Amino acid sequence: MASAIASGACAPKAPRIADPARTVAWCGGGEARPTGVASVMTSTDDKILPDYPRYEAIAREVKSATGVIEFWREQPLALPHTAQALGETDGYVRVRAVAVPLGLPGATSRRIYLDVRDHGFYHWVTMLAYDVQNVCVEGRREA
Repeated sequence: MASAIASGACAPKAPRIADPARTVAWCGGGEARPTGVASVMTSTDDKILPDYPRYEAIAREVKSATGVIEFWREQPLALPHTAQALGETDGYVRVRAVAVPLGLPGATSRRIYLDVRDHGFYHWVTMLAYDVQNVCVEGRREA
């Protein structure tokens, strides 16, 4: 038992999702929730959908549906199958941005968009995420 605990302590951990360098949010009267966005990012099914939109179309969708776009210099995200398809050898996708439109009421999944490194070049891909929480806080919460 003690050896199992000790070996677990040495296992590599996935890098945590850092605070974004920049956030663009269309949240009405609310504000973006970086922890909510991080949770949505890590809930994907690790498969790229056959849709490669451009930033302008993504921004229009996120703005009209309410949502958030966050930017990093480069954020590692543990998605082993996708990483392999993108030419990464360590199991991590390199993400420069994520766009999360508001999910539809009652939906169990939603499309999100990631600006990822693909064999050395960045472009947007579409993925399915299963965390459908609202990534905008409706106003400020009082203690």
